[in-house]
Amino acid sequence: MLNRRGLLAIILGGIACFSPAGAETARAADDVIKIGEINSYTRLPAFTEPYRKGWQLAVEQINNSGGVLGKKLEVIARDDGGKPGNAVKIAEELITNEQVVLLAGTFFSHIGLAITDFAKQNKVLFIASEPLSDAMVWSKGNKYTFRLRPSTYMQSAMLAREAAKMPIVKWAT
Repeated sequence: MLNRRGLLAIILGGIACFSPAGAETARAADDVIKIGEINSYTRLPAFTEPYRKGWQLAVEQINNSGGVLGKKLEVIARDDGGKPGNAVKIAEELITNEQVVLLAGTFFSHIGLAITDFAKQNKVLFIASEPLSDAMVWSKGNKYTFRLRPSTYMQSAMLAREAAKMPIVKWAT
């Protein structure tokens, strides 16, 4: 079974395949792997605050057990205010000034789509944590964007399959 630490090792090991510039940055920072995290903390605090506490705990546990590939993780988090334009500016700043090796986060689909496009244009790995838009990996998908959560289509298909097994004839969502 793959745990969080193993998943991060795979993701970070794959940076060289997806972003040569990201791999150079990772080699330049000898003891730290920087990850840029973008989310709508002020717009959706009920959802994003528990999410933030979760990744902070995971980073703490990973670092306390030796890090990933012998390096400590450093997450540089930014609030996009729920605006795609802000998210793209933040992504640019994280890549250029903070020299992060990958981008992660986003809750809203429209922001996830904006960062998906940014990732493609800038050849940087983007791990989308929450956006549900099917377009992120279908019509607007690219080899730099990966989703952690099932899309709306996948969720609907799973629910429909289970609902069809039940003797109920009327449903509401």
